[in-house]
Amino acid sequence: MILQFKCERLHYLLNTHYVVNVYKDKLTIGKNDPPKYEYQFTLQNVLHWYVDGLKIQAFGIQHHNAIKFFRANHKDLEQLRIFCRNLICFDNLGELYKRIDVDDSSKVLDQFSHQTYTLKCLNSVQLQGEVSLLRSLNHPNILSIRECFQHNNQHYAVTEFLGGISLENYIAKNPTLSHLQCQSIITQLLKALKYLHDHHIIHATIQAKFLLYKSDLIKIIDFSNSIQSQQIDTQDIKNCGSILFQLYTSKLYHNDDFNTVATMLQANSTPNQAQDLILRMLFDQQFTVYQSLEHPYFSKNLNSQEKKQRFQNFQRVQRSTSEMDESEAVSQYIPELQTNKSKSLRQLL
Repeated sequence: MILQFKCERLHYLLNTHYVVNVYKDKLTIGKNDPPKYEYQFTLQNVLHWYVDGLKIQAFGIQHHNAIKFFRANHKDLEQLRIFCRNLICFDNLGELYKRIDVDDSSKVLDQFSHQTYTLKCLNSVQLQGEVSLLRSLNHPNILSIRECFQHNNQHYAVTEFLGGISLENYIAKNPTLSHLQCQSIITQLLKALKYLHDHHIIHATIQAKFLLYKSDLIKIIDFSNSIQSQQIDTQDIKNCGSILFQLYTSKLYHNDDFNTVATMLQANSTPNQAQDLILRMLFDQQFTVYQSLEHPYFSKNLNSQEKKQRFQNFQRVQRSTSEMDESEAVSQYIPELQTNKSKSLRQLL
């Protein structure tokens, strides 16, 4: 048992007092053993909240085609929310989040914790697929989900707020990146990919437009096509190779042949070890993420000739000196939350 607290079921004449026991996969409500109610933590189920004065005053569960509410101390209910926010979908949390940016409707403030988050609209497929997968992941270069909730028959995911811009847009604004920048970006990406492969997850669509870049930090933000599999597909490594190619050349990789890619890399003064790594990632079907991270590209410094070539290349290209404004960040339009005046708790019985 992880959490235990007292609650009461409101009735019109006499309230009934129970004890709530919270486990890793369910909660139970009752006076004795066996409990009167048992509710599983799954994304198919919904945990309903009654919010008043920006505090959670009661929770509700679906039972015999009706929602039964139980009142409890708001601190206990907040602990329940924190524990199971990645295990079950919530309802009636809309009024806890406030839209704070007219230009970016996905940017919201949690009025209880006063922290900023991003709100993403979900369909049922994304809820059961992408969210179900992401809630089990914890890596600094992978977008984290805080919780999911329903509002006006629409599902939303509350994720960490990142700001920044897509890597694709950043490369477009900065067509000649330094060797250290390229190295830092691909290192973060490969470490995130290694984490996914260690957990038997194939991302399948790693692209610069699905990577968020801010202050030298990379985040994978889209998992719409990811699957779990014991057999790791080499497409993920090839996609990382195409991104490293794009970082050094500022050009997209279009399934060109080996010689064409090699010529383009040389024309852009790409360091020798970077060329070798890119070619292996793109054309060696047996090349793994583990071999990529052990490649000499990450341990050997540029020689004097390579440094000179890179510097000359910098001089030929006019670089942008500032990042795009956060208003140009990749975001999905989310309708402004509309909340009706709360009904009294007894009206919900």
